[in-house]
Amino acid sequence: MNRPDTQIATNGPGRVALFLGVLAVSLFPGCGQREAPAPATVTPTNGPLRVWASYGGKLESRRVHMIMSRLGGQATLVELAPEGLRVQQGAVLARLDPTRIEREIVKLEGSHAAAKSEFESQQNAEWPLKLGELDRQLAEAQAKEAEERQFLDDSRALLKDDLVTAQEIRQQEGKLAQAVAKTKQVQQQLKLSRDYLQPLGLEQARAKLAAAERELSLARQELAACTITAPAAGVLGYLPTYIGNEFRVVRVGDSVFMNMPFMVIPDMSSLVVHCYVPEAELGRISAGATAQVVPVAFHDLTLTGTVESVGATAQVVAEKPAWQKYFHVVSALQAVDPRLRSGLSVTAHILAYENPRALLLPRAAVRWQNGAATVLVRRAAATEPRAVKLGWADDRQFEVLSGLQPGEQIVVDE
Repeated sequence: MNRPDTQIATNGPGRVALFLGVLAVSLFPGCGQREAPAPATVTPTNGPLRVWASYGGKLESRRVHMIMSRLGGQATLVELAPEGLRVQQGAVLARLDPTRIEREIVKLEGSHAAAKSEFESQQNAEWPLKLGELDRQLAEAQAKEAEERQFLDDSRALLKDDLVTAQEIRQQEGKLAQAVAKTKQVQQQLKLSRDYLQPLGLEQARAKLAAAERELSLARQELAACTITAPAAGVLGYLPTYIGNEFRVVRVGDSVFMNMPFMVIPDMSSLVVHCYVPEAELGRISAGATAQVVPVAFHDLTLTGTVESVGATAQVVAEKPAWQKYFHVVSALQAVDPRLRSGLSVTAHILAYENPRALLLPRAAVRWQNGAATVLVRRAAATEPRAVKLGWADDRQFEVLSGLQPGEQIVVDE
């Protein structure tokens, strides 16, 4: 009696299908079974590794020029340049009302002219005339003295012949004494005038003239200070200050006081970036490291700089946890861009580590067991785990310090 399945297979096309199936199994034993694909592998290779540490920061000018009034007291603003204007050195930023100073200059010019006239009069007229008069008086006194002396000598010769009396001789001697005293008086007056009175008088007049010149010069300087110019090229900014009872920027018609800053010009030719590095990352930052700075406002702009200094003491940063300490890091930019403004927020990428010939392994090839790094090394048809020592890493790969050689096949987790 035939089996049911054999009976069915002998009927028509079913028997042919069964025969082909048996033949395929006999000739291809593995037919119909899918082999498991081999695991993906990577090979550690030598290449450059650059690790960047990123921090938020602020772009500032190294030198900031404060604009203020140099006039004594208060002055009224009559002209102001618009805020945000890019100015060159010497450009007019503001003008102060010069009316009071112009009136004062008119008075001082009169005082100066009078002092100059007085000095020139004493130097060229008064003292030459006084000294000339004294010279004349001295000459007359000396002549009178010589005359009286000669008369006395003649009288004494006549006394021998009893032509004059002794009384007359005594009278003549008195006249000679008076003439000698007069000569000495004029000589002393001339000497004192030349040695003391004339220099003193001229010095007083000269000092008065110098004081008038200084006052006039100061007034003219104040008049020049009514026009406030840019000390350097840059972008003009306004500083809020107290105007009356308000804290705001100045406007035309406001009064400003001496040494009160109301404008600012950052020197945009020398820029630095200030950022704060957590103390846990201090070992990654060093002076002289390369920095790449990207302003928040201009994502397409990357500025190159160099870490200039790393703070010596830890400090607390506002709006950060009080227990967290930070170190102030300053980076100097090597080039500037006309779009930049002082105070812009930036992201500073500081080069923490660089190795041009590092042995690199993708992060996906590293497994972690109890905090230790391991990899699966493929050998022929088998794999073996191996502990490795890792160094620095970026967002894609690790630096392998030991445990692997270039060319080995490392299994990658998919």
